Amino acid sequence: MPTQVAVIGGGLAGSLLALRLAEQIGGPRIELYLGAATRGRDATAASGGLVRGFETNLDECRLAAESLAELRRDPTLARASGYQESSSYYFLRPEVDPDRQLALLGEALSGSARLVPAGQVARALGLAPRPEGTFAVVEQYAGHIRPDALRHYAVTRATALGVRVRHEAVASVAAGPAVTVDGSVRHHDVVVVAAGAWTSALVPVSLRTRRIQYGIYPLARPDLGCLVDDLSTLYGRSYGVGSVLLGVATSAWGAAPGDDRPDPAYVDRVSEVARAVLGLDGRLPSPQWSAAGVDCFADEGGLRLRAIDNMPGVFSFAGGAGSAAKSVLASSRLAAATVCVTAGGQPPQMSTPPVPVCRELGDQASR
Repeated sequence: MPTQVAVIGGGLAGSLLALRLAEQIGGPRIELYLGAATRGRDATAASGGLVRGFETNLDECRLAAESLAELRRDPTLARASGYQESSSYYFLRPEVDPDRQLALLGEALSGSARLVPAGQVARALGLAPRPEGTFAVVEQYAGHIRPDALRHYAVTRATALGVRVRHEAVASVAAGPAVTVDGSVRHHDVVVVAAGAWTSALVPVSLRTRRIQYGIYPLARPDLGCLVDDLSTLYGRSYGVGSVLLGVATSAWGAAPGDDRPDPAYVDRVSEVARAVLGLDGRLPSPQWSAAGVDCFADEGGLRLRAIDNMPGVFSFAGGAGSAAKSVLASSRLAAATVCVTAGGQPPQMSTPPVPVCRELGDQASR
């Protein structure tokens, strides 16, 4: 009998995983439960969508580079995701040695990345002076996508391939594996919980939630590109004509899943950091509007498939820490390969999968 797979969660991770699985083992064998994502309160809806190849963690860098390479070589995917190409400027902490990442980027995105003295980059962008002896990774091929648009494309494409898309919320997941929906128990051969901040409510995983938030500010910086300052955690990009998107990592751990109310106190922190990094003469103008959401952070690794202890056939696919937009194309492909093996299907061909390593919690949030 054909294996049946349930994917719980209609965010970017869950929808792309369902699509990858449909392409490998056939859509009619997949059920995708959208749940809370249909209400637009998840991290996908809130994400600023920055994409680049560089990450300070080597394995995350590999996933980001492979994802960006796929995005750039697939015109349909680029169009569907709203991909807009621009340069990226990543200001490093003094202790970071990016040589291995730069070598990796040279293979995946030839000619894109180079290491430049931070002061030189700051002067070119009109930023405040940088600490002596520090560097920035400059990427020619980077930019941003609209994660919500990519999610919509994945769900639409998966549906066309025969995936059964269900709008009900899953109440519980049990060994078996089985899911409970509207009081009815449904059995599957494999269950993957890709519910973002809601994941830990369904399966026992080591994930913590935290708020992500940014604002759109009336500030004309058309040459800003995609900016990340690892020292201050400021991130941003040019946003249309005469505006910029700016945010910093928040400290709102334990935030309730689905809480998309912007925190006014956060605006003061962004203004303080932006003034210092961007070299503003005065206070940052008030945001035209703000976006907020809650995502989950893994103790180890980023967005990847994890087997659930004592629940054979049950996995989680979460932990993207607000930055999954950069790596989700490659991460979902790797996750689908493992699920295909578990389900008795044939995994897709791919490069050697990364070995998960520990990273600081939340240091890449939304960036």
